[in-house]
Amino acid sequence: MGFLTKYGSAWGAIPMTGGSVYWVSPGDSYTVDGKSYSASDDNDGLSPERAHRRISRAITLATANAGDVIALLPGAHTTTVALPASKAGISFVGLPYQPEGDGIQSIPQASITGTAAIGVAVTAADVSFYNIRFIPVTQFQAVTFTTAADRLRFKHCMIDMVGVVGHANTKGITGTGATQAPTGLRIQGCYIRAGVATTSSGFAIDVSAAIEYIVEKCVIFHNGFVASAVAWTAACKVNDNAYGIWRDNDLIASNVAVAVTGFIVGVTHTGAGAVQFIRNTTTVNTSGAAFTGWAGADADLCLNYIATVAAGTGGTLITSTT
Repeated sequence: MGFLTKYGSAWGAIPMTGGSVYWVSPGDSYTVDGKSYSASDDNDGLSPERAHRRISRAITLATANAGDVIALLPGAHTTTVALPASKAGISFVGLPYQPEGDGIQSIPQASITGTAAIGVAVTAADVSFYNIRFIPVTQFQAVTFTTAADRLRFKHCMIDMVGVVGHANTKGITGTGATQAPTGLRIQGCYIRAGVATTSSGFAIDVSAAIEYIVEKCVIFHNGFVASAVAWTAACKVNDNAYGIWRDNDLIASNVAVAVTGFIVGVTHTGAGAVQFIRNTTTVNTSGAAFTGWAGADADLCLNYIATVAAGTGGTLITSTT
């Protein structure tokens, strides 16, 4: 169960759970409440004083569909192989986590990155991630998912692609292939940033062929002022047979000289009205279209605007996705 603190609150109350809470340290030693402890995979992980050393150990001990939570203590959690999020109903929470509404949170202190590997591979339903910074490594993905990952959720997380060597296969959250089609994917209140140098990286978000997905209240930011900056070819991707909503997102590109060619890129879809773009905004530094790649009937537009410079009108309605 959640660990009761001296302040009278329960670790594990975010998310609320009746399952076990497994604690994981990013290093061999760590500090809780001013006291130093040693992390070990021989620990049971059920108390902050007995944290595991690796996330994979906590996954092994967790029970599917029991509301179990894996709490990541602050710091950089690294893995040499893809973390197998293969048990349904598990939640991963980066600490400290003090959610403030549905908006963007501060940069999470707990991060997950691979070392020449995919960070996390989700192959089960009802897996959730809260307040975690995901850092992909060159030619690998931060998080992958398959069709089995129904109701996969990311809330108040961060995809950090700044400083990563550019490559088309360096990606954030993505299906393992264009036809992966989980139902109910949710990406909410997340911060995605890229500073592409020398070679463009791949997509920060690729919903693959997800069904009834929602990407909302996120910020996608491209820093065009990093050394040797180049244009970001495409920030996000939607494949055929996907249908869902992009709502209330801010799509930002700094430095018009190395803009984003397309923020949300699609393909000609089999069915009309597959994608809804509602109240999204983008900066003037998008060299191509904010939404591009669909046939005219594939996407519905409602109150999406591209910014203008200070002497302009303050915003221009987006009317095209081709």
